[in-house]
Amino acid sequence: MRRLSTFARVATTVSVVELALPKESFVALAAIAWADGRISKGEGIGLVRAAEASGLAGDELDEVKKATTDKVSLDAFDPSGLSPFQKGLTLAVASWLARVDGVANREELDHLKDLGAKLGLSDHKQNAAMSAAFDIACLPEGHKPDKYDFVALVTKVKEKLPSLGE
Repeated sequence: MRRLSTFARVATTVSVVELALPKESFVALAAIAWADGRISKGEGIGLVRAAEASGLAGDELDEVKKATTDKVSLDAFDPSGLSPFQKGLTLAVASWLARVDGVANREELDHLKDLGAKLGLSDHKQNAAMSAAFDIACLPEGHKPDKYDFVALVTKVKEKLPSLGE
């Protein structure tokens, strides 16, 4: 009988936390990225990478990719099908995405506030979600859209907003 190393035993007991957002959340994320009238290369990469990390594929992923070239509005976003946790996570990812190009201008910050209100999150919960995104962005290479740790973001949102459940 082959004996497993300690690492192998530990690795099999660790559950993988996923970024689990529906396509509808990406409508809101794209609207945040478009708030200043354009989507930067980093924002586009980040948006598509977040969609892939959420498991979107096929037509749904194509719709997200299209949203990086065709402007979408926050008015097109309907949060009614999102769980409380998905609402907090959507705002956290939006906060990161608004800052991924190194600048969050007034329009993007206003859109983030509008999104938080549309999601029905209190000011405290909005601040906690945005803080979670900032914490992960401060990690080494966390500001790069191809390196952002979405698993760590999910964990951080759960830590900062336990009242939202899962």
